[in-house]
Amino acid sequence: MKKFTLLSIMLFLYAASFSQIMPDAYDGIEQSSKSRIFIDNFDDNRYYWIKESSPNTHRISDGYLFFANDFGFPFTDGKPINFDPTRNFELEARIKFISGNVEEFNGLFFGQLIFGDKYYYSFSSMGEYKIEKEEGLNTKVIVPPTKLESINKTAENSLTIRKYDDMYYFFINKTLVHSMPYEDLPGQYIGFNISKKTLVRINFLRLQYIN
Repeated sequence: MKKFTLLSIMLFLYAASFSQIMPDAYDGIEQSSKSRIFIDNFDDNRYYWIKESSPNTHRISDGYLFFANDFGFPFTDGKPINFDPTRNFELEARIKFISGNVEEFNGLFFGQLIFGDKYYYSFSSMGEYKIEKEEGLNTKVIVPPTKLESINKTAENSLTIRKYDDMYYFFINKTLVHSMPYEDLPGQYIGFNISKKTLVRINFLRLQYIN
């Protein structure tokens, strides 16, 4: 009986070690611990990315959003999402650079949309990433352009921003590239920041609470 009890305890501890939450590892939080707030798989235009009159010739085809920025400057397009940014959450998208300047950066943002605090998390097809924070009319560089071998130059790249307790964690293609303390930031918009004269293809945009 004692041997059975000891074995049971050991098996329990072994199983518990695998269910331990590790926010700094991409797979360190089980999907069962997440609940969906917003997802767009671009099966249709239900969230109105495509507008009737715009110099940005977006289109949706075969489950992808083709996001074209025809302006001569970076363009931000986002959606207001009713979520609590003080809770633990995860924002993720999968993006492929199609055409434009390979040295320019494209990616995600979250925060206020116009003249408000927000974070930009982006990559270039030169194999670099960067993280910035917009503060009013100023931009603060958090991580300058940094080389990363795991960035796909000709294929999709997954960008993930995870907020857990008092930290932010940034992943590219499931690789942790940066972590930093959480700052209380209005986060009612999520979306994309696309560089000038650029076309990208977006597979999905997803926002989840971590319970």
